[in-house]
Amino acid sequence: MLRRIIILISVGLVAGVYANGPDNSSKIVEKLESIMAKAGISISGEFKSQYFSSSIEGEGVDSSKRQKETNEFTSVDFDIKARPNEAVSARVMFRMHQNWQNFFSDVSNPIFSRWISIDGNPLGMFRFNIGDFKEKYSPLTLYSPEIDILYEPYVFARQREIAMNELFLGDNYRVLQGLNLGFDAEIVPIFNEFHLGLIATRLAGTETSVKNGSYVVANYQKTDMSKYLSGVNLDMTFLKGIELGGTWMIVFDHKGSYSGKDTTADTMAQKTNIVSFRPEINLSKMFSLSESFNLKLKTEFAVSMDDSTWVIDSANMSVVPNDNNGMDTIYGKAIESSSINGAAINIGAEIGYSADNAWGIKINGDYISNDLDFRNTMAQSPTFYGQRIMNFESDILADAGPHYTTFDALYHSVFKFTPSDKGDYWFKSPFYKTSYYRGVLLNQQNLYDFMYGDNCDPSVQLIMPLGPATPNRTGINADAVLWFLNGGLEAKGIVSLLKEKEHYTYSDTVINMPKTEFNRIGGGIKIDLSKFASVIKYPFELSGSIVQSKASNAGINEIIDDQDSLKFKKSDITSNFLNAGIYYNFWKRAALLGGFQLITNNAERGGNEVEQTQKHWTLGLEWKINDGADVVGSFGQIIAEMDTTKEWYGRDGLSADGGDFKQWLIDVSLRVKF
Repeated sequence: MLRRIIILISVGLVAGVYANGPDNSSKIVEKLESIMAKAGISISGEFKSQYFSSSIEGEGVDSSKRQKETNEFTSVDFDIKARPNEAVSARVMFRMHQNWQNFFSDVSNPIFSRWISIDGNPLGMFRFNIGDFKEKYSPLTLYSPEIDILYEPYVFARQREIAMNELFLGDNYRVLQGLNLGFDAEIVPIFNEFHLGLIATRLAGTETSVKNGSYVVANYQKTDMSKYLSGVNLDMTFLKGIELGGTWMIVFDHKGSYSGKDTTADTMAQKTNIVSFRPEINLSKMFSLSESFNLKLKTEFAVSMDDSTWVIDSANMSVVPNDNNGMDTIYGKAIESSSINGAAINIGAEIGYSADNAWGIKINGDYISNDLDFRNTMAQSPTFYGQRIMNFESDILADAGPHYTTFDALYHSVFKFTPSDKGDYWFKSPFYKTSYYRGVLLNQQNLYDFMYGDNCDPSVQLIMPLGPATPNRTGINADAVLWFLNGGLEAKGIVSLLKEKEHYTYSDTVINMPKTEFNRIGGGIKIDLSKFASVIKYPFELSGSIVQSKASNAGINEIIDDQDSLKFKKSDITSNFLNAGIYYNFWKRAALLGGFQLITNNAERGGNEVEQTQKHWTLGLEWKINDGADVVGSFGQIIAEMDTTKEWYGRDGLSADGGDFKQWLIDVSLRVKF
């Protein structure tokens, strides 16, 4: 119908050319082009409204500060796509948000730009993205490590998905801004598939390294030089089952953009090359085996070459780069260079079999070997950076640190929050609270700070905190899944047997610590009772899992060089993560939701031992008003218990605990998609 209308208008406009004379032809053509451009416009989006209340109580709570925090808002996200033809399109996403607490104080309701891009696919072979885009190549090159929870209850998984979608995270894609070009084709008779990609983005800029109430960038994102990424990626498939891939990327600083003001400051210009080669053989396709059988062998080999230049302004000093702990001891007024090379290897196999929809099995296994000096912030930067979200104003920050819990960090986010007063770590100004992060840690020191600092959560990031590209790891990762009745019954098991590849050396000593060993083992099951009993008309899913993660270092017990520091002692961390969930679609569009999670952490160092327990339970109802519209209400609690007679072995040493506490949670939300 729209095309017919356009044709009729076009005929009328052409007829008007002869009626009004040739001088008006250019104006009429412009009008016609404008009409044709609007023919491909589509508008979609989502309305959201939420009331979320979190109240905190317990011996570690500062009663002089507010103990209840609510998040009430109404917002709408507009997703506008303009496609004048098949070759090019443009997309903009923006949000109009009204926070109820700030209704009377906000002069206006600002519009927040969430996504702007120009995209295209000319001739069905060429593709491009200009502006915002998402991309991933391989686990050792361009990749976004994410938290994986075995059989996570639906009621919690839904909350985590919403929190991650706020930053467009998911499926290990990295969110970038710049230029992304590609060529995809089938080149007969050589290649069954041929994919070539080029990328150029800016990762950080000096003009964004400013501080205000919401911290435009986090402290570890401050930089004195603009940082860029460029690279090329190639993936080919031939003889049906043979695949070859390769990537070259370079992360570099623009020295001319240096904006340092302090003459005593030490600056470092980064230049890191990453090269990857990925052969893969799908034996099932290559030898035309049964479609029920799958056998695949895959390998990725990557090397990083970090050639950095130090510009030193302090007098009478020199440079000692890379002290084997990722730390660079900087002395002197000079310009020094250092080349640090590292490699990472991932060799894997996948085997599977399925008998129609009756049953199936799939087994994956990988051997990894990552050097301590393997450097690639584009694959190692984590997406989960555990932060205190709700009730953080009530924390006793001076002595104990925040009341951090894994569950609060995983499942809660607040788009616009205004604290009641200025605090130790915030200003009295609206800002965004989330534990999810789509940026890139700027250098290897930032990565080491994360691995051994307070923002790496051992409950979910103990084994490989920086994902498959985590440096200084070697060993085996494997998982297996077995299912029956087209997924009516499913069981899964996981195991990791890893250790440090190289000794950890403290920067202030010459002592090499024994290599830390990392182990993980777990399993779970999920069953849909509706596929076993005909009297149950709608899905009735029950799930459960238990995973244990452990890190252990034998330590050095004797006194060495008159140093008997606690950091040389034997240390062990054991974390158990239990999940149990229910999703019962008991009547048409109504469903009962339930979930229980339990984390127990036991840590010991130098004879000091402590246990920590985190519990999380929620009950709720989901009502799907229609396709694209639902109401969800839930009530739950987070409980944190700690042995207050002893000290807690934190993520970077021993620290005092803040006492037991509880959070009561009430959540009612409405979503309407259009």
